[in-house]
Order: sequence, then C-alpha cells, then structure tokens
Amino acid sequence: MKKTFQFLIFGFTILFLSSCEDVIQIKLDEGAKLYVIDAFVNDLRGPQSIRVVTNDSYFSNRDAPPVTNATVVLKDLSINKIYSFSYTERGYYVFNQSTTDTISKKDHQYELNVTIDGETYTSLTTQKRTAKIDSISATYDDGTSGFGPPTPYYYCTLYAKDRADNNPDYYWVKAARNDTMFNGPGDINLCIDGTGGVVTGLDVDSTDFTPPSTFIGFRQYNSGNTCKVEIHSISRATYFFLLQALTQINNGGLFATTPENVKTNIVNPTGAKTKAIGWFNMASVAVMTKIVP
Repeated sequence: MKKTFQFLIFGFTILFLSSCEDVIQIKLDEGAKLYVIDAFVNDLRGPQSIRVVTNDSYFSNRDAPPVTNATVVLKDLSINKIYSFSYTERGYYVFNQSTTDTISKKDHQYELNVTIDGETYTSLTTQKRTAKIDSISATYDDGTSGFGPPTPYYYCTLYAKDRADNNPDYYWVKAARNDTMFNGPGDINLCIDGTGGVVTGLDVDSTDFTPPSTFIGFRQYNSGNTCKVEIHSISRATYFFLLQALTQINNGGLFATTPENVKTNIVNPTGAKTKAIGWFNMASVAVMTKIVP
C-alpha cells in the first residue's frame, strides 16, 4: 500500500505550462502537513505492521518522511485485549505475532489508536470472514494465443468459493510469484461475493468465484515458479475506498475527471493541530500455493 498512498495523497495533478520560447516557473503551495496512517492488519502468522508517515512535497521522489515518535496500539474490543506495536524503521510499527496464534480474529471488533505528540487518532473496524480456496490451476500457453507475450508461459486460475447467504462478502485477491507479492496499481483485484456484485437468494451453501478475479491479475509464470494466492476479507467501506483509489490511479488521458480527495476512516481528535488521513482494516486471509509444472 505504500506506493498507493504516495501516489494518491502526495499529488494527483502535475501542471506543465510552456510556450515556444519561454518557460514559465510555477511555485506550488506545499500545503499543510498531514499524518498518513496505513493500517492493514491480517491473521497471517508472523510480523504485522502499521505505517505512520507525513506527506511530502508534490515532486519529491524520496520515501515519505517517517513519524518515529508515535505510540501505536491495537485494541481487540471483543475480548478487551491490547497489542502494542514497536517502531522499527521508515515509519513502520511492528507486532511480532505468534506462529501458532494471531491477534486478528474473525467477527471481532477492533480499535486503532495512534498517539502523536499527545494527540490520539482513532479508527474502528470489524474483521470479516474470508472465502475458501479449492485449488489453483496452471495452464500452458505457447505464445500464440494473443493474450500474453509471444513466448511460452503459464497462466494460473483461482478456484474459490464464497459462502452463499444474504450477507455480502468483500474481498481483495492478492497474488505472488516466488513469494514476491505483486503490488502495482493494476494488482488491486477486488470482488463482491467472488463476483462483480452482491449475490443473494441462492438455495446452495456456496457459490464459485467468477472472472476476472479468478485470473489472478493476468500474471504470467514460468515452469518451476510458485504461484501464491491470498484472499483478504475487507469491510464494505474498505472495498469502496480501494475502488476509489483504483479509479484515481487510472484517472488520466483525454477523458480524465477532476481528481477527488480519497476517503479516510481515521478520526482526528477535536482541535488537532495536524490532521491525519489513511485507512484501517482487519483481514481474515485464505492462502494457497502451487508450483507451476
């Protein structure tokens, strides 16, 4: 999410004004200082991280300046338990959860508290259920199909099931090749009930995921590669936040619309000298890997 937040928050519009002879120098307003909180926590075993940084100038190519003096606390309100995250580097606050247990529990309600210079920024969310992965298939393409590169490769297909009831489920499908997660703007692969919309009124207990989510980001693999798929549960609000982020990332060209402020579910304390933006989500995750033949 780092790249996504930088792209969205630190400047959507780049303005170039020039003529045949003269170059006009435009001085842009740097804008007010903001805290940016990136808090996507899940139930995968191992370290969980929350990042706290500040915004940077429009044309900066460096990493966002980190906030190193924050106190980051995650509260499980369902069992009244508190987890403290410790600062490491580059704005990351980490909790090393057990390999046999997790701080992230389905249907539990969580509160995030980030305290900076005596002011506490908060957010609430409930962790949703995830889907069930049945299998991953790998299909060989000799390079003549026209759907990929003109050289042989494999593409993988996800087979997963969503629980069929009248409670919509929102998912973010992530993919990796050899444990390197694809994290570009085009890899925000979202779906509702495994499809393009809410599915209700079925007389079965589950329903199959459908394209394009099953195409795992249209990525190519070679023989011997490992394809890894994760289905992260997200809240309804998180789904629409990521959908808006995706729209803004791809907003360009002749028919581009006016950029808009990206949503945030971070609540600022009354009278805060510095405002905070960002997003908080707790995810249940289904995982499966396949070695390409």
